[in-house]
Formats: sequence, C-alpha cells, structure tokens
Amino acid sequence: MKKRTFIILVGIVLIFIWGHSMIPTDASTEESSGIMRILQGILDFLNIPVTLTEHTVRKLAHFTEHAVAGMVLSAFLYPKLSNSQSRRDRIDSIVLPLTAGFFVGFIDETIQIFSGRGPMIEDVWIDFGGIFLGVLFVTLITDLKRHFARRRTVKEE
Repeated sequence: MKKRTFIILVGIVLIFIWGHSMIPTDASTEESSGIMRILQGILDFLNIPVTLTEHTVRKLAHFTEHAVAGMVLSAFLYPKLSNSQSRRDRIDSIVLPLTAGFFVGFIDETIQIFSGRGPMIEDVWIDFGGIFLGVLFVTLITDLKRHFARRRTVKEE
C-alpha cells in the first residue's frame, strides 16, 4: 500500500471514529437507537431470537470501527509482514499497529470527556479488542497467502 493511500485511509478512519466521539450525548443516543431498530428488524426478519439494547449496539460500534482501524494499520505494514524473513520483522509488523491502535482508542475516550459523554476504560479495552481482531485478520490473510505461495513454488520445482 502506498504511503499516501495509507495516510488517506487512516485519516478517514480516524475522522469517523473521533468524529463520532465528538457527537453530544443526545445525538449519539438517537443515532444508536436508529441503528438498533434497523439491526433488530434484521434479526427479527431472520427469526434470530436476540433482543438488542442500545448499550450492546454502542459496544458493537466501538469494536467494529476499531477492527477496521486495525485492518488499515496492518495493511500498511503488509509488505513488511509478507516479505519478512526474520521473526523480529514479523513481531514489529504486528506490535506497531496494536500499539498505535491502543492510542487511537485511548484518544477516542479522551475526546468523549469534552463532548459531555463519559469516557470509559471498558471502551478502551473494547476498542483494543477490535484493533486486535483487525490486526489478527490481516496477519492470518498474510499467512495464508504466504502458505499457498510456498506450496505453489514447491509444486513448480
């Protein structure tokens, strides 16, 4: 991924995440309620016996948006990860997006102090869980791609 593309993607993701943290409590509640009604309608249509709450929808939103951030952060390091010959390069390609992602969640909750919403340590950990899943997803895809490339090379020899 080119550096410029990475910067644009990270900027879009951060604007989305941090922009939602700046929304006042009433507007955020209204948005979560609307999404909850849509998701509940889908669950009901599919006959899935789950009743959503606004709290659940908020936590899923935190997790999901940060999972996307984790994927974007990892995708930038993909060439290093996919071409890594050393264990150290591989570890760096995983630790860096995890560390950056932790700070994205930490800043996200800090912003909520100024928007009249309460910051929650629980949300920092939910955010980090999303980051972790996003990084894990890209790492697994990279590993699968390397595995199949090696198998193809062995067959050709």
